[in-house]
Amino acid sequence: MNQRVRPARISFLLDNLTGGGAEKVILNLASGFMRLGHPVDILVCKMEGVLCNSIPAGVNLVPLEASSPNLGFLCAMRADPVAFRAIAGMFTKRKPFRFIPPIAAHLKAGRPAVLVSALPKSNINAVLAKYYSGTPTRVVVGAHINMSTQETDCYSSGKSKLRYMRPLLQRCYRRADAVVAVSEGVAKDIVKYLDLDREHVTAIYNPIETREIEVLSHEPLKHPWFQQETVPIVLGVGRFVDQKDFPLLLRAFARLRQNRPARLVLLGGDESSSEQREHKRQLISLATQLGVQEDLDMPGFKVNPYPFLRKASVFVLSSRYEGFGNVLVEALLCGCPVVSTNCPSGPAEILADGSYGMLVPVSDEHRLAEAIGETLDNPRDMAVLRARGEEISIENAVERYRKVLLGHHCRTASL
Repeated sequence: MNQRVRPARISFLLDNLTGGGAEKVILNLASGFMRLGHPVDILVCKMEGVLCNSIPAGVNLVPLEASSPNLGFLCAMRADPVAFRAIAGMFTKRKPFRFIPPIAAHLKAGRPAVLVSALPKSNINAVLAKYYSGTPTRVVVGAHINMSTQETDCYSSGKSKLRYMRPLLQRCYRRADAVVAVSEGVAKDIVKYLDLDREHVTAIYNPIETREIEVLSHEPLKHPWFQQETVPIVLGVGRFVDQKDFPLLLRAFARLRQNRPARLVLLGGDESSSEQREHKRQLISLATQLGVQEDLDMPGFKVNPYPFLRKASVFVLSSRYEGFGNVLVEALLCGCPVVSTNCPSGPAEILADGSYGMLVPVSDEHRLAEAIGETLDNPRDMAVLRARGEEISIENAVERYRKVLLGHHCRTASL
């Protein structure tokens, strides 16, 4: 008599629960694999951020308790003596490795079939924890951003951490069982940036909950500006960080306002982050300097931004760089016309090189203002936009992830 095979256990690892795209992707994947019957764990290093109350029902949430920095560093060295003999001197701060012992303990106790992580620091810890634990758990790491552009951008602002991490990233990504990039552009970039084998990297568009967005977008929206429908509303959504370049959007909006009435709403900003609180203060100051403060509203992070996207006149993504650009797909699904910077990587792929929304050069406030105005004058057909968004569904993404996470055709990394 055949025994029923139990679905494989899948563990996901997050640094925290801030409202970034990578965190949302992990939560969507966890939900998708739960629906397929897989037991799912979400390991969180720091239980902080606006998504703390957004864990899918039925998921086993595992808050991790950090070990001492010295113990974490010792475990990292034991996990990969070759790497640390070469680069240990670069890591005078040992705090990044504090979570290797509790991750390794989870792998030993829970024996998940696969551990999935998304961002550079957690990717390093996931790989080192696997080898320290001695378990056969597959480790799949994510590439969610265009690293070469991020390094250049952050280095110019004095905030770059990637340069000193690069040798260890290269070693760990090579030792991972697979690397998943969120767009073809990110896949090409990560292969070049870390000198990886192209066959080791798979590009999978981020999972988007299409049916859930359709339902949530019709929830009541009480914001007074959206009740009038006489003045067009420009919408931006994202974390208040340099990468998203909301100052560029503000300057473009000020140019737009010189020629027509309009309002700007910026959703986002994690109040638990001092960096994002300061960024918001700078945006308010800039709006005052530009004379558009009365036409700007920043109502904070919204767990459900979709009614805003459904009713906005145009959504604008002003980023300097991205990995994919989840919110572009979400805007399309809500039938909202979009304008985006043609930043690396993702927007050009989502918008099919401009077929579904205008693309403008990065950091060009003149062209961005013109594109917003042109889109307001000639919005694209909502049904066409929605159809494009529906092509990027969670069902397709989860099935492709399943083959990478659990398929036996992926090679096992060698030491």
